[in-house]
Amino acid sequence: MLSAALVCCFRSGAQTGVFSSGSTGVDGALNITAPGVTYFKPAAMGLTSGTNIFNFTTINIAAGSTLKFSESTFHGAAYLLASGAVTIAGTIDISGDNSAAPTPYGAESLGYAGSGGYSGGLGGIVGDPNHQALPGNGPGGGAAGNYTGNPSPGGGQFGTNGFLVPLVGGCGGGGTNYSGEFGQQGGSGGGALLIASSTTITLAANNSGLGNIYAVGGNSNLVFGCAGAGGAVRLIANSITANGAAGISVNSGNSAGCPTPSGAGLARIESYNTSGSLNVNGPSIFSLPFALNLPTTPAPVVTVSSINGVAINANPFSSPDIAINTGSAVPVVITATNVPTASTVTLYILSDTQANQSIPVTLAGTIQSSTATVNVTFPSGGSRGFVKAVFH
Repeated sequence: MLSAALVCCFRSGAQTGVFSSGSTGVDGALNITAPGVTYFKPAAMGLTSGTNIFNFTTINIAAGSTLKFSESTFHGAAYLLASGAVTIAGTIDISGDNSAAPTPYGAESLGYAGSGGYSGGLGGIVGDPNHQALPGNGPGGGAAGNYTGNPSPGGGQFGTNGFLVPLVGGCGGGGTNYSGEFGQQGGSGGGALLIASSTTITLAANNSGLGNIYAVGGNSNLVFGCAGAGGAVRLIANSITANGAAGISVNSGNSAGCPTPSGAGLARIESYNTSGSLNVNGPSIFSLPFALNLPTTPAPVVTVSSINGVAINANPFSSPDIAINTGSAVPVVITATNVPTASTVTLYILSDTQANQSIPVTLAGTIQSSTATVNVTFPSGGSRGFVKAVFH
């Protein structure tokens, strides 16, 4: 694999064959023409998938338009199948969020990975045992550390194989402890995307500055802050054409001085007939089409569904979710789907004023639907919480 930018000039008609995406066309045409950024939200867009597999007739991302895949609005790798042509003249962005600057408050907004990737670890305070930084998320999440480099935080890594099976994105960088305030969250990982067409995929040069498909890890600009890993992009069609300076980016995010740099992702381009020049920033593999290996079950999800009887919306963009006017313990309900009930599930409560809490939880139910309730005393002031499941 190559870590530098790569420009591939294709020879048209080099191979012959017949590839079918298997799209049923039930989701109709995906046509993104609005200027600026459109977030991928299946329910709002009237799409039918329950397994992150979407069956389109055609796909068109117009020049000046960006289709954004973020874990804030869509969870897991995305599989876009088309029975007809795919044209990307705009941008598909599955990059991870950059780190925010250090802050005096532990309850600042979170940075999200691209859909199918993993977020960075949260920041902490040097010398405060109650508020220590956390490692990056994902199997290749970077280690937490101090901004001084002792111990050193680490960048997120990209962990799947050259076939991109399973299709997963990049891991998050480790969080950083800062002096006197909460340090940076690690950069979040780029996401994971498969696009397959039974006819053609065309990438046309655009002026976005990102390229046609952008799956870069999130940056971390603090000294010794660590970035997220690049994501995964897999394109499959009978014919793939790159017009002008069309491009795909799967590089890691930028770090000012991370001792253990984050890793690049991977772009995989599969076609019988290819033409034009494609700029690939990051590692890439070119091959003939092979089996899609689509998932048969939805992506695993674990969420906090309610606190003190008040429903919590998944991944809101505003804070706080709820105000709690009691010093007594209140019930926190956790729900999960497609998570083995023997898995380790941990509820994290990170406070501005009191010690952080890490509460192990045991799910009850089935792998299709499980739940757990734990009573939690929330300290005064702002708290930030999330739940995390680890399983193999």
